[in-house]
Amino acid sequence: MANPDRVIDFLKEVQAMFETFCISQNGNTGLNKQSWDSPLGKIDVALSCGDVLEKASYIYCDLEIDTPPVLAEKMHWEGEKMQAIVLEIGIHPVNPHIPKSYIELRANIAGSVVLAGGTDIFPYITHQRDITLFSEKLQVLCKQYGLDYEQMRKTRIDFFTSKYSKENVGSHAGLYFFYMEEDKFEFFKDMAMSFFETYGELVEKRKKENFTQHDRDHMQRLHGKWAQWILLEDEGTRFGLDKGIPPEALLGAILPPIAKF
Repeated sequence: MANPDRVIDFLKEVQAMFETFCISQNGNTGLNKQSWDSPLGKIDVALSCGDVLEKASYIYCDLEIDTPPVLAEKMHWEGEKMQAIVLEIGIHPVNPHIPKSYIELRANIAGSVVLAGGTDIFPYITHQRDITLFSEKLQVLCKQYGLDYEQMRKTRIDFFTSKYSKENVGSHAGLYFFYMEEDKFEFFKDMAMSFFETYGELVEKRKKENFTQHDRDHMQRLHGKWAQWILLEDEGTRFGLDKGIPPEALLGAILPPIAKF
């Protein structure tokens, strides 16, 4: 039986986890929160800026959108509209030895609930042990729930590779999925909780390492490549902007703090 309320309640919990994580790293610098009304529904954005996390943000959307034909066919949905609930978190550190991180949690609802989303890290300076740690934690989680990590990793690779430059967007240690039945909700939850635990471990390990201005310049050039992918190639971003989601809400939440092109 579809239960969208438990998804909504959990995503509210993740927002609280994000706030706790930001305080643990940036201290009580305050969390800037804003809300917008869009033609599709309400948009909430929260932003933390500090000495460890240069820009940590989430965007939360509870929208009514046209049901994508491929999803309607796959799930045998008959209605023209569906509810799309999305929480997207992006964390950009000050120290280039810490990777950028990302997690997206999505629920598409039209009679039944279909889960989607994924997570990854984006190294500026490659520390293979960090990439391996992130990957291994996800592999263990997938094995626990009988899911195919390598297949979901391939889904991520196929989607998050630039069709123009052919470069990776992220480390591809993470995973992505478009269609997950509601009976895998516990995996969905554990993926989110594991994200904060694993990424927090990487932040603690790397945040006091020395870096140079050259390292920061390299970081900002990578930001430029990622911003280019978001603006030119990410279908979700273009869809949101085309449907009237305010650019200051959507782009303000997901774009890097400083980018060089």
